[in-house]
Amino acid sequence: MRRVPAHGSWQRTRGVMVASQFITQLAFTLGLPFLPLYLQQLGVHDPQRAALWAGASATFSGLAMALMAPIWGRLADRVGRKAMVLRATFAGVLVVGGMALVQGPVALLALRLLQGLLTGTVSASNTLVADSVPKNKLGSSMALMQTAVFAGAAGGPLIGGVIADRFGYRWPFGATAALLLLSGLLVLLGSREEFKPQARTQPSRSERRARTRQIWLLLGPIIVVNFLDQLAGSVVGPVLPLVIAHLAGGQQSGVATLTGTILGSVAVSASIGALIAGRLTGRWPPPQVVAACAGGAAVFALLQGLASSVLLLGVFRVIMGLFIGGTLPAANVLLGNLVPPQDRGVAFGLTASATSLGFAAGPLLGALLVHVGLRAPFLLTSGLLALECLWMVWSSRRLNSASG
Repeated sequence: MRRVPAHGSWQRTRGVMVASQFITQLAFTLGLPFLPLYLQQLGVHDPQRAALWAGASATFSGLAMALMAPIWGRLADRVGRKAMVLRATFAGVLVVGGMALVQGPVALLALRLLQGLLTGTVSASNTLVADSVPKNKLGSSMALMQTAVFAGAAGGPLIGGVIADRFGYRWPFGATAALLLLSGLLVLLGSREEFKPQARTQPSRSERRARTRQIWLLLGPIIVVNFLDQLAGSVVGPVLPLVIAHLAGGQQSGVATLTGTILGSVAVSASIGALIAGRLTGRWPPPQVVAACAGGAAVFALLQGLASSVLLLGVFRVIMGLFIGGTLPAANVLLGNLVPPQDRGVAFGLTASATSLGFAAGPLLGALLVHVGLRAPFLLTSGLLALECLWMVWSSRRLNSASG
């Protein structure tokens, strides 16, 4: 099923995919962080209701993505990885571009659902890279792809915030569609895939059960990490602009730019954290790196709940980004060490589903916690990251044994 391209070809494909990953994440983070403010413009004037609508839209999108990720992954095993990247990217052009034209919250909710059903660029791109590079380059390649995610997310909120404050909240979604079109054309014209479907055999029922059990035993701890990490990272999303507006004295002017600046700064620190974690996994066992990163992030998430100014909130989030940026790259290195190439499509599909489920549950939980208090989502984030740390410490002995 997997043939590594000739020397030089895989470097080009990896470079194209890293660039595509960066552009795609830049695009998706232009408008989505400002959904609560956009919803207020669409007629949902109450901040708590706007946060609830934003959380519901993220939940529907995440659930749809969790449902479809294994299906798209299985299809990738039949038609190729590149086709799935192009499907996800060009679908995003149409769906997110349509968000710039909606006239009410229901239409926006429907498009977010379609986004979850049809997109999923990160897992599709990771699978293509994992299937294209030599085995000894898998860990570093996954770290580069994750760094591209954080680096793209660094610029998107800031640029999107400036666009939104200057031209309105519709324009970032139009810019997203244009960037996704550029990313899709880059993959179409610049990447190379040498894909041969695996000859289809009909294993016995006992063989299928044994193989499925083995995959779940290997991936179970990593799936939990992906779920908790995304759940913790998305709880604050729907309420962050509202918290910033509250700390800024209730003013609305410039809130999008402030939010974008903080989110962009966090993404920069997370990309640095991802690079550091990539180096640390060469010296220390990946489970220990994941546990240390999650524990440090939990501390600074707690401090955000106590912040008394926008400046302190931003500083604590940036420091948290350094820690949380290392969790998924280290988990991906662990996945690469544990899972054989012929099962990586299934593995990435399962971990993508876990990530999507976390993304689905987190914003809704955060929006519901607004009724307890604007600071409550930060406390939940801290608790989830602490749980992730403890889970990885508990699982580390079995994971180290399996990967070593």
